[in-house]
Amino acid sequence: MNKNRLHSYLQEYKNNFSRIHQEEIYKWQAVKQFQDSWDIQASVFHSMLTRSLSKSKNLLSSVKYFPRQMLIENAEKSPREIQDLFYYLFEEDFDLGERIAFFQKEFSKISRLNFPNSINTYQDHRAILVYLSLRYPERYYLYKYKMFKIFADKIEFEYKPIGGRPENIGQYHILCNLVRYEISNDQELLKLHIDRISDNCYYDKYSHILTQDFIYAVTQHLSIAVTSQKNKSAKVIIPNIMTAANLSVKEQSTNLKPMLINHIDNDKENKRIGDLGEQWVLNFERDNLIRAGKDKLAARIKHISSEKGDGSGFDIESFSEDGSLKFIDVKTTRGNLSQPFYVTRNELEKSRIEKDKYFLYRIYNYNESTDSAKIKIIVGDLTPLCCYPSLYKVAINEDSDI
Repeated sequence: MNKNRLHSYLQEYKNNFSRIHQEEIYKWQAVKQFQDSWDIQASVFHSMLTRSLSKSKNLLSSVKYFPRQMLIENAEKSPREIQDLFYYLFEEDFDLGERIAFFQKEFSKISRLNFPNSINTYQDHRAILVYLSLRYPERYYLYKYKMFKIFADKIEFEYKPIGGRPENIGQYHILCNLVRYEISNDQELLKLHIDRISDNCYYDKYSHILTQDFIYAVTQHLSIAVTSQKNKSAKVIIPNIMTAANLSVKEQSTNLKPMLINHIDNDKENKRIGDLGEQWVLNFERDNLIRAGKDKLAARIKHISSEKGDGSGFDIESFSEDGSLKFIDVKTTRGNLSQPFYVTRNELEKSRIEKDKYFLYRIYNYNESTDSAKIKIIVGDLTPLCCYPSLYKVAINEDSDI
């Protein structure tokens, strides 16, 4: 991501803030209306849904795009079925991709029964992310594929969106989180935003709506030409590659001293740095394969953690020059190589199963401002590194008290 471009667009956004505000303030009003009206247990679900979405405007309606109308008409004919769909969609303990796919599939079935002559249900990623953003405005971002594609190109984001791909949602969320971090450090912009929020608007204290508003403004309201500041002749990095058996780990003694630590904010920052590190590795892998004349392999690299979430035991699926698979787990730190990192049980098991195909990329001395880092690659089974467990997962049987 080209931060120089991003900051130039942020300045232009502030310069045009009043004009953009007049056109886009309805988004905060729409969220406020939804938050004040939504009741999943409403006895007359159709009326409640209509009232909740009454200020959504072109979030859910535009030329030849009618998800709001289709949703409300189906809710009128099949209120219980649509109500059940929203129960599942808004259940945050389940996988996001599964919730979205289920909503689309089941809504299509309901709509075909209610309106057999209607071909398009309009319940695409854009519409469903609107529903999620209205319900959880501090977790999700309003989404449009074309907006994402244009903005990603303008700021030279590492991921290039392709229509219809499920990983677009995860990558868009990563991009928004990175942009939101820059916005959260812009006190001038935050003041402009706070001052314009009235009683009929939802105040998004974590700036998710503001982040999307900026992204949308870059693609629709701002027309400045920003020259790239990227280094076109990036230095070729030759990594140090070793097996876990050839590495030594520091002995870690138990420390029973109590400490006050802000784990919530630390986890958020670690996640952000982790996302940047994964983007760095994606570039690293693509550049190496393209340099070796393996453009087709480079195009097949997958960012698994953004497409399917965590839990697979690795973050990136890449390839060696001979075409063999590589399962890459990325661990990133601003600190030096000796900075501790965590290996999950799934990552350990994946390294044991795949062995010759498993690679842990330790990214260290990461410099966010220059997007530079050092790298050590650990190949194979991680068992020799996992000597000192610090966390145990415990589940007590329900009949233990009998």
